[in-house]
Amino acid sequence: MARLRAHNGRILELRQHIRGVNLRQRLMYGFGAGVVLCVLGVAVPTALTWRRFDMAPINTVLVLLAVAFAVAFVASSWIETIRHPGPRPGTSGNRLTREELELDLEIAIESRLIDATPLDIPIRNRQFAFTESIPEELDQLRKESRHYRRRHNLFQLLIIIGSIANAGAQSFSDTTQPLKSIIIGLTMMVAICAGITGYYKFRERSFNLQQTADSIEEHANAFHLGLPPYDGTDSAANLALLTAKVETLRVEQSRREQQLDQPSETRDQAG
Repeated sequence: MARLRAHNGRILELRQHIRGVNLRQRLMYGFGAGVVLCVLGVAVPTALTWRRFDMAPINTVLVLLAVAFAVAFVASSWIETIRHPGPRPGTSGNRLTREELELDLEIAIESRLIDATPLDIPIRNRQFAFTESIPEELDQLRKESRHYRRRHNLFQLLIIIGSIANAGAQSFSDTTQPLKSIIIGLTMMVAICAGITGYYKFRERSFNLQQTADSIEEHANAFHLGLPPYDGTDSAANLALLTAKVETLRVEQSRREQQLDQPSETRDQAG
């Protein structure tokens, strides 16, 4: 049991490090996106109002913001690449990337499973261990759902902004050469974003993952509260039923992912 407690402590520590790395990477990407938006905020309005309106005051503010975001991006990139937390046990100062931390987490979980297998743990303890692993599954499913939902929202935002900017640029009859180039670029961006969202189906993937997480949570809550179909007095039978339900939901989720990966013609034939 002491080895299991040590594995649990190591797993919690690695998860905390991974959350910190994810937070720093989101900040880094946010600063980079701020630089891009400031540059676009200078280039596009200036081209649209060329020789019609003095954009110098606004552009000065946007340039200063772009410089601030660029400095923050460089600083966060340096922190992310040079000063990772979570040195490996038994080493001195070696820093880990997020991929290495996730690999160590998988190894720690596998090691905990290997050490727990030969133990003759009572059924109530096994039931508690299994139910404790369900929140981890829910967190992973919802994390992936949020990941795909953010991608879908990002590409949809680019499509909306690009379409509006393209329509505004085309409303000028006497378009100059820089403005024509911007129109072509906006049209290509909208087409590329639409193609990516249609091919990878981020919204459908996010919906399926969230639906699976909600279904697993519903069964887990019913199991904990003793609601049907887990209202029997036999705890072992309730645990077996919960395991079967969760595994069924996982298999259905995998099948839905495989269907999304297939071409539309193949899905139509299968349906």
